[in-house]
Amino acid sequence: MEESKSLLVLIEGTDELLPVARGIGARRIDGSIYHWRADAAGAMPQTFISCTGVGTRRSRECTQKRIAETSPGLIVSAGTFGALVDGITPGQWLVGARSLMLADRAGGRAPLRQLEDGEAAAAQAARLRQALAGKWLDGLLVCVGDVPLIDTAEKAAIASARGAVGVDMETFGIAEAASAAGVPWLTARVCVDTPALPLPDFGALNPVSGRPYYGRLLGWAARHPLRCVPTLYGLWKLVNVYGRELARLIREGHVRP
Repeated sequence: MEESKSLLVLIEGTDELLPVARGIGARRIDGSIYHWRADAAGAMPQTFISCTGVGTRRSRECTQKRIAETSPGLIVSAGTFGALVDGITPGQWLVGARSLMLADRAGGRAPLRQLEDGEAAAAQAARLRQALAGKWLDGLLVCVGDVPLIDTAEKAAIASARGAVGVDMETFGIAEAASAAGVPWLTARVCVDTPALPLPDFGALNPVSGRPYYGRLLGWAARHPLRCVPTLYGLWKLVNVYGRELARLIREGHVRP
């Protein structure tokens, strides 16, 4: 890809997006909190960052729109994922280009379609992995559509049946739109929960911002008064550390077309 082409970073929620956007000095596009742009500077390419919202459909639609508007040379599926197997720790990055779409629970979580872009994005993945200095893993990321996967037994069954290491809700939609447009894509997500340390069940997330609904969040906090502060602070800190590190990697040219 031409070095002059832009980088498009797509993230599921505003909490995950803001540390990255601010870290590269990006500015809002038309005043929107969901779409940002930073001009090329030094090793950093011209970079667009957008919040896809939660789920496969929203991520696909956002990616299609942003490709038409930004003509990127590389698309990065950024944000968070949940580990399905032991041995992965919170804060570890998944850097790869493999996503398997699964049917919903009523469909038995049957595999629907798998996308890979390992060859097209090989140089970009190698550059990022080298910069991360061992804090990364590769493996199959399954996508579960628009409803979060919470059940621990179901997670274990999927990992065993599909050979997957992690799960998210957006990468397949991003990959599908990128592949259709002929744009290389790459996953660069951080682990936020594991089989031993699952996320709290906040219920459905706001599909636009990716945040828990405040009523459900407050209800969970009321039921877990001793856990709420360390748990929520830990998640906030992990996401912000990841966002600042991704911003640094973009600034230094480790993430570029």
